[in-house]
Amino acid sequence: MKIAILSDIHSNLEALQACCRRADKLGVKRYICLGDIIGYGADPVATLELVMSLPGLIAVRGNHDEAVLSGTYAGVSKSVQEAIAWTHQQLLPGHLQFIRSLPYTQVLGGAVFAHASTQEPSKWEYLYNEEQIKKCMEVAERPLVFLGHTHLPKLYFEGKSAEVGELAHEEDSPIPLYQYRRYVINVGSVGQPRDGNSAASFVTFDNNTNEASFHRVIYDFNRSCQKILDADLAPHFAHRLKRRDWQ
Repeated sequence: MKIAILSDIHSNLEALQACCRRADKLGVKRYICLGDIIGYGADPVATLELVMSLPGLIAVRGNHDEAVLSGTYAGVSKSVQEAIAWTHQQLLPGHLQFIRSLPYTQVLGGAVFAHASTQEPSKWEYLYNEEQIKKCMEVAERPLVFLGHTHLPKLYFEGKSAEVGELAHEEDSPIPLYQYRRYVINVGSVGQPRDGNSAASFVTFDNNTNEASFHRVIYDFNRSCQKILDADLAPHFAHRLKRRDWQ
């Protein structure tokens, strides 16, 4: 069965719709969402409801999702705090209950799913170096881990001598995942990529062939930007959707 794995949608309805259309064409039968469904963008209700309607949905909680439950987010910029409070005001009790029901991690077969890390997942650590990836692999107790949070699509693997390396990947090209190795796959961001490519990012995983593929989807980010401006959210939340200079 082919599974689509999405993360960091951030209330960007246009990006999510484009990814779902691509996933449908790829024959996806089940969806997994790695959190941060909301926050930053101007369509929290429609985005949440689309995610909730996806077939076979498995989902975990992200840091922005958690912050929206209370409507506050300590230690962040004023613009992020305002976006969290605004998003909280848009949601109905049923939306908040769905977010409240989300765990920090989920397991399906030989894979673990989390927003930031399998190690202390509620602390929202950003995994950038080999030591962090190694600890994440060890704690998972499964050969395969899928993450989001950094907004950067990456594939890490454990080599024969137990060192951790990064494997280059090409768009839409299936990558075989060998059972004798451990992997951490960051699926990137649907709604706010930060790797110099404004196209939405997601991953598909085929649990019959044990292959993963990275996908990029061009969408109407100008419409998403205008919605953010019309909602009087911070303008840089809109402008960053067009940026190609993150690196």
